[in-house]
Amino acid sequence: MSIHIQLLTKDSMNQKIGNEILELWNENVKETADCELEKSDREAILNQLEQYLQSQYGAIYIATNENHQIIGFGLASIKKELMYDTIYGQIDEIYVLPAYRRQKIAKRLVDELVNWFNEKHDTSVVNVYVDLENDLALEFWEGVGLEREFFMLSNN
Repeated sequence: MSIHIQLLTKDSMNQKIGNEILELWNENVKETADCELEKSDREAILNQLEQYLQSQYGAIYIATNENHQIIGFGLASIKKELMYDTIYGQIDEIYVLPAYRRQKIAKRLVDELVNWFNEKHDTSVVNVYVDLENDLALEFWEGVGLEREFFMLSNN
């Protein structure tokens, strides 16, 4: 099975790709929150994807199978730590369809995002937010070399 990882650009993004990413995002929501995206959520996500493509501080990578279907994606952005005046990379989303898991596709997406942080923004510091109850995600992120650093508390 041949999997291709590709950085999306303004020129390579089209409605079909946007809709495929939306469908994967919806699958992720169904898995993690047991609901589906509303129309307003879908519009907001498409807008967010457009912002990633328009900005030098955002990246979208997709994983495609031999039939050119998108089977996974990764989103990342560059953030600035104001207190220390340093920049860092934040992995905002990673998702791979269940049928393609355990094949190191998510790891390949992470590697591409980390390379993008290093090459485009000269930073090797990477952060990711993970739900405390998502043991599989915690295990994955620790497996790719990230360590638990902070607990974020919320009233939500």
